[in-house]
Amino acid sequence: MPRSLVGAHTALVLAALLCSACQPIHMGIDSDYTVAVENCYAYRYGDKLRKINFTQAFDWCHRAAQWGDANSQTLLGELYYLGLGGEQDMRHAEVWFEKAARQGQPHAQYMLYRIHAASNDLARQERADYWLKQARQSGYKLAQPR
Repeated sequence: MPRSLVGAHTALVLAALLCSACQPIHMGIDSDYTVAVENCYAYRYGDKLRKINFTQAFDWCHRAAQWGDANSQTLLGELYYLGLGGEQDMRHAEVWFEKAARQGQPHAQYMLYRIHAASNDLARQERADYWLKQARQSGYKLAQPR
C-alpha cells in the first residue's frame, strides 16, 4: 500500500475511534438504558405488547433507576410505596423518591411531601414543607393550593 494511503487509512481509523469514544454511554436505539426505561413503563402501565406485570415492572424500573433516570426512580419509589411487585417498603420508597426529587421530578417531590407529612417528627414535618414547596414550584397539580 502506498505511504499516502496508509496515512489516510490510519487517520480515518483514528477519527472513527475518537468519534465513538465521545458518544454518551446510554444513547442508542436499543441500549440497555433505553430498553430498561421502556420496559419499566410498559410493564407498570401496560402497552400493546406487554400486559401490566408489577414484578417485571419492579425489575425493569430498578435497572433504569440505577442508570439515574428520574422518572424510573419515581416509578420504582411508587412500586415500593404501594407494595406492587414486592413487599411495601417505605424506606426504599423514600430513597428512590429522593433521588428523583433531587433531579427535579415533581411527582417524586410530592410523594416525599406525603411521606414526611405523615410523621410526627418535627424535622420530617419541615422536610415535608420543603418538598411541598418544591413540587409547587415545579407546577405539580396535586401540590397546588385548592
